[in-house]
Amino acid sequence: MIHFKHIIVALAAALSLMLAGCRHSGVAMQELSHIDSMVYHQQEKEAWTLLQQMNTQQMSKEERAYHAVLMSMAMYKNYIPCTSDSAINEAVGYYKKSGDDLKYLKALIAQGCVHEDMGELEQAVESYHQAEALPLTTDSSMMAYAKLRLATLYQSQVVGTNTVALQKFKEALPIFQALGDKHFELVCLTSIGGIYRNIDEKHDSAVVYMKEAIKLAQEQGDQYHAFANRYLLSEHYLVREHNYLLSKEYGLQAVSADPAVIDHPRAHYRLAESYLSLGQPDSATYYLKRAPQPANARDSIAYYEFMSELEHRYWKNEEKSKNYLQAAHAIADSMTINGLNHRLLEVEKEYDVQLAELNQVKNQSRLRGTLLLAALLTMGVLILAFLVWRYRNQLKMRQNEVEMLKADLDSSLASLQQMQARIDSREQNDEGKAHQNDELRTIINQQIDAVHQLMAWSYQYDSDKFAEKFREMMTLGGMGDDSNYWSNLQGLVNDLHDDILVKAQEKAGGTLNDSELNLLALYCCGFSRTVIMVTMGYRSIGTVYNKKMQIAKKLHVNDLDDFLGHGDGSFVPLSQENGTKEPSPCPVLGEGGKDVE
Repeated sequence: MIHFKHIIVALAAALSLMLAGCRHSGVAMQELSHIDSMVYHQQEKEAWTLLQQMNTQQMSKEERAYHAVLMSMAMYKNYIPCTSDSAINEAVGYYKKSGDDLKYLKALIAQGCVHEDMGELEQAVESYHQAEALPLTTDSSMMAYAKLRLATLYQSQVVGTNTVALQKFKEALPIFQALGDKHFELVCLTSIGGIYRNIDEKHDSAVVYMKEAIKLAQEQGDQYHAFANRYLLSEHYLVREHNYLLSKEYGLQAVSADPAVIDHPRAHYRLAESYLSLGQPDSATYYLKRAPQPANARDSIAYYEFMSELEHRYWKNEEKSKNYLQAAHAIADSMTINGLNHRLLEVEKEYDVQLAELNQVKNQSRLRGTLLLAALLTMGVLILAFLVWRYRNQLKMRQNEVEMLKADLDSSLASLQQMQARIDSREQNDEGKAHQNDELRTIINQQIDAVHQLMAWSYQYDSDKFAEKFREMMTLGGMGDDSNYWSNLQGLVNDLHDDILVKAQEKAGGTLNDSELNLLALYCCGFSRTVIMVTMGYRSIGTVYNKKMQIAKKLHVNDLDDFLGHGDGSFVPLSQENGTKEPSPCPVLGEGGKDVE
């Protein structure tokens, strides 16, 4: 009975914990749903406070994902920089698999906002593009917001062009209009009008959109957008169309805004300029005096330019006009030097999300440009260092090769003298081949003379001068240009070594060309690399090794010695018959060195 009581108590405790957990989960989701409505309905400050108070450690995976989405959006709308994207990335991954398209859409938009805060603009654009690719029926309001964020990024020209920005603004506008979202409708109208204003053939369209924006701003009591569009229209009629009456009309409307809400000095300057163009300098002076003090460098430039025009056109004081103009140019030059690139209006710093975010994007792009420049400079230094190292290495390679060439001259002379002895021995055995032997002997004598000349230069000149003289000799061509020489030499080699060249051609399947057969004949004679180089007319010892490797490849062997010494081993090159061995491959170029012929 006691055991039964214990079981009952344990089951009751487990049931209580399960109910408590379910109750906590249900309460957390209800609270998050309530905060959701606050975040997306202009109550982001209150939402941010509530989200901070929640304990995510006790939340389920779904609740943490939901919390991460709402927290990211609340921080973004409260201008609180986000320094990590790990939580929102986890939320995006969760909702991508969950099948909840609405929360997946919100997560993608929140992810884009986080990437913007972190300066990762390309990733932000990718997130917004993924969001707008979802069905419009998922949530048209969020879909339109994704398009609006894309338009703002593309309009900044950091990640795109105004053409794409205009397209996205125009895609978002009818959705906001259908939803009755007047605030974002006004943002789209103002932005489209601003883009058209800078396109020559679209000035009429710009006027239409700006007037429509003014009408909507009046209905909504939005003094900021009303002022911005009136000011832009005043400037448009003044600068573009020279319609000073309309410029004055919209300028008066702009400066009539409550000074406690917005009081922009350049609006007064444009209005004064309109009066000045209409021949009313007194009215121009009146509104100039009413203008607030310049708030920034652009205001100062506009003021000095207007004063210069006033002194020139009506007061006829050229000296003052010149001084004012110089002051304006000095400030403009200073802005250029210091990279000041502020927007024309900053009237929506707290209420217009788009303009504030655009300024943030510009600051981040400057940092990115600096880092890119530093990376390019570093890359340039590395490339320069590599080129210097390569030049010095090539210079060292040439010096080593010259020294090897000098060291090889003695063995080269010995191999040629041994070849003379071979020819003499052959002549004694066969009187009918005396003419061929005479021709071969003539060529051999020329080669001996060339080697003697090289030996003399090696003692007479330093390495650089010796290399220069050697190149001059090589430009005259090889010592074996006579076709009779090669046919006689090949005949001699075949006689001495049991038709070795014929066998080589057969093994290579007839792919050996005349030059390769000639080199193989010289190698069979035991000639040193220097003799082969001189005879063939090569400009580098490395070329000799490369050509030998090409022949070996056609013969399907690793090295020519593998072919020449195969079978019963009856063939032994002349150099090895006399107890010598061909020098090892060039330690600089090696047998796989680049052909520098």
